[in-house]
Amino acid sequence: MDTEKALALLRSRLYDPNYVHATFKSSEESNYCKLKFLIMNSISDSCNNSILLLGPRGSGKVAVVDLVLEDLKTQHPDSISVIRLNGLLHSDDNFALKEIARQLCLDHQLLFSKMASSDDNAGFMIDMLKECGLSHKSIIFVLDEFDLFAQGKQRLLYSLLDAMQTVSSQAVVIGVSCRLDADQLLEKRVRSRFSHRKLLFVPPSREDVRRLLEHILYLPKDIGLLSKYVAEFNSKIQYNLQDILNDKKFQEILDSILFIDGAINNLVQFLFRAVSSMSLESGLLSLENFKGSHLCYQRQPKTQILEGVSILELYILVCMNRLECKEQNSYNFNSVMKEYKAIHEAYKTSDNYRDSVCLRAFEHLLERELIGFVDNKGRNLSIEIQPVKLLISPHELYLGLKSRSSCPAILQKLFDHESFR
Repeated sequence: MDTEKALALLRSRLYDPNYVHATFKSSEESNYCKLKFLIMNSISDSCNNSILLLGPRGSGKVAVVDLVLEDLKTQHPDSISVIRLNGLLHSDDNFALKEIARQLCLDHQLLFSKMASSDDNAGFMIDMLKECGLSHKSIIFVLDEFDLFAQGKQRLLYSLLDAMQTVSSQAVVIGVSCRLDADQLLEKRVRSRFSHRKLLFVPPSREDVRRLLEHILYLPKDIGLLSKYVAEFNSKIQYNLQDILNDKKFQEILDSILFIDGAINNLVQFLFRAVSSMSLESGLLSLENFKGSHLCYQRQPKTQILEGVSILELYILVCMNRLECKEQNSYNFNSVMKEYKAIHEAYKTSDNYRDSVCLRAFEHLLERELIGFVDNKGRNLSIEIQPVKLLISPHELYLGLKSRSSCPAILQKLFDHESFR
C-alpha cells in the first residue's frame, strides 16, 4: 500500500512541469529568478519591459513563466493582469487583437463586443494600457510561439510595443520561442521598440541534475506513509544517488540522453520510465531501474529502420548531415550529389555509383520517410531540385551506422571527423 502511494506521488511529480522546474527557484542564477526580478522591477518602478525566453521544446520556458506569474499573483493580487496568446492559434493580427480585448474584458469585468472591428479592438487595448498604468496595474502579455507572431505585417507586435512607449502605459511582453533567432525575424520598426532582453534555456548541468533528482525522488515525511518506509526509501535514494552520479556507466547514460535532446523534459521522461519500473515488492528504486530505463530509451524506431537501408543510402544520409552541419539552409538531390562526389574524390572510396542509381536510392529514402521535402510548394518541380531535409537526428544516424557490421569504415570516420557524437 505504501509502495503504491509512493509510486503515485513520484509519477504525479514527474507529470507536473511546474513541480519539476520549481527545483531551481532557490538559485539566484536561474531563469526563474531573473524573470521574476525583471517583472518585479517593472511593477515597482511602473515601467514597461519586453523579454524573450528562448530554448528547445521541453526546456521549461512556459513552466517557468507559470511559476513566476503564480508567485507574483500571490504577492500582488491586484497589480497584475495576464493576457496569454499562442502563435499557433492567434498569429492572425485581427484575431489576436480580438482575443486580447476578450481577455481584458473578462479580467476587468467589462462587456465584450464580438462585433467590434480590428481597429476598435486595437484602440481598446491602447486605452486599457493607459488606464492600467494610471491605476498602477501591470498587464503582462505572454506570447507563446513568438516567432509565429513575427510573420506577415507584424501589426499586433507593432501596436503593442508602440503603445508601451508612452509614459502612461504599464506592461510587460514575454515572448516564448524555440527559435534562437526569433528577434531577428522582427521588422525594423518593431525591433526598435523591443527591449532586446533574452533568457536562454540551456541543458542542465551536473549539479542541476543532482538537485532535480533529489527534488523529485525524495519522499516527504507528512504524506501519510509509514515513517519507517519513508526513512528507508530516502536512505536508499541517497545511497543510490551517490552511486548513480559517480557511476561511469550512468554518466554515459546521462550524456547520451542529453546529447539527443538537452531539454529537461527529456530527462524527466527518462526518470518516469525508471520510477515506473520500481519493484512493488521492495518498494525501492535501484540502479538497475535507471539502466533498464536507458535500454527502453535507446530503442529508436528510426534506428531500426536504418537496418534495412543500403550502403548507398547511408552515404546519402551522411552527405545530407554534413550539409546541415555546414549550415547550408537549403539543399536538394543535386547538392547532395556534389557532396557525395567530393567525399569520393577526397577519400578515394570504392563506393561510386551513377546518378541514376543514386536517384533511386534517394527516392527510397523518401518512401521510408528518413528524409522529406521542405514544403509542398515545388510539387511540380523535378525531384532533383526540390529542397529536402533530414527526418532523422545525427545521434540516431550514428547509432544506425554503429550497429551495421557491413558499414564502410569511412562513414563512421566522417562522423568522428565532424564530431557528430
